[in-house]
Amino acid sequence: MRALLAPLQELADYEEIIRERKKGKGLLQIAGCVNSQKTHLMYELGDGYRYRLIVFSSEEKAKKAWEEYRFLDESVYYYPARDLLFFHADIKGKYLLSQRLEVVRALLEQDTLTVITTIDAFLDGIPPKEKLLDRKISLRTGESLDFSKLQQELADMGYDREEEVDAPAQFAVRGGILDIYPLTEEAPVRLELWGDEIDSIRIFDVDSQRSIENLEELKIYPATELYDDSWEMESFLDYFPSKDMLLLLDEPVRLLERAKEAELEYLESKKNREKAGVDLKDENLQVFSAKEIAERMNAFSGIGFTTLESKCTDFELRKTYRIQTKGVNPYNNSFEIDKQKARYVKAEFIDNDTYVVLTELQVYGYNYDAIQYKDILNEKVNYRE
Repeated sequence: MRALLAPLQELADYEEIIRERKKGKGLLQIAGCVNSQKTHLMYELGDGYRYRLIVFSSEEKAKKAWEEYRFLDESVYYYPARDLLFFHADIKGKYLLSQRLEVVRALLEQDTLTVITTIDAFLDGIPPKEKLLDRKISLRTGESLDFSKLQQELADMGYDREEEVDAPAQFAVRGGILDIYPLTEEAPVRLELWGDEIDSIRIFDVDSQRSIENLEELKIYPATELYDDSWEMESFLDYFPSKDMLLLLDEPVRLLERAKEAELEYLESKKNREKAGVDLKDENLQVFSAKEIAERMNAFSGIGFTTLESKCTDFELRKTYRIQTKGVNPYNNSFEIDKQKARYVKAEFIDNDTYVVLTELQVYGYNYDAIQYKDILNEKVNYRE
């Protein structure tokens, strides 16, 4: 994998960028990046940080980058934005909430991770991190608990009581057995009690009801959006520490343009609903302005990646670097090259029996189109370490 990133060492300003990125708050701009080149630069420049937060202007761009980044970093998550116009319509059930909570849980529990998201995801207010931790339930085998109190807490956290659990955010009780499907888990969990003591905690299969794995501990996060008038709501951006976190922005100017568009769309929608006589008291939604988000981003060390050099007037721009890159045409499943002129590299993330041939030009251009799919080349070739 390092072979794909080795050409970065040849950039004249690379070592200076590595040094400057940790010297203070504000933004370094790298102009001249296009397409997947940005993803690889983000990966390399994020090395040495516990947290990396990558921001795009649209869901399409963010998801595409997430797909590419997964080949470079297994510990990468996609954090979806809340729909500010139709947030009250629970179209996808709890799916969106589960995706967001999965990222928040990883952020609270993992030592290091990368999060890819959109600028829209910073606009809606979410509970302070401390309040979310206060509502989290932790259960361990051998511990005593108040079974009736636990059931009430689960109901207060948004879990629905059913006869049997078959979907996330549900729980069921049969005698001294509690089945619960945590919103952040891929399978339900069964707790068996011996008196007031937790005798066992086991992951089980919904269809067969058979146990899959024994657990020593279970952490249950809320299954609903928490809100309290007395809380000072935060942006998702506030969940990250200002130290040991690198903010990586794709086209910073476009990011704030999109944030302003989303803000105006929400305000216009709110105004129209008020005119229509809709009671907005129970909306439980706080929306930050694009200006507030820009101020919050300036509190972090960041790098902005742009195709063309930009002024980035809303950001505290520390320095601009210009690089020259050269893109190449994708192979589109056609792998006809002059092997006499090709230099070989190993693509370790495909699988044990599949390697990909790249020319030096392609490595330098960071063209990932040729290695996105496993069926491009199914034969072993020589490779360069």
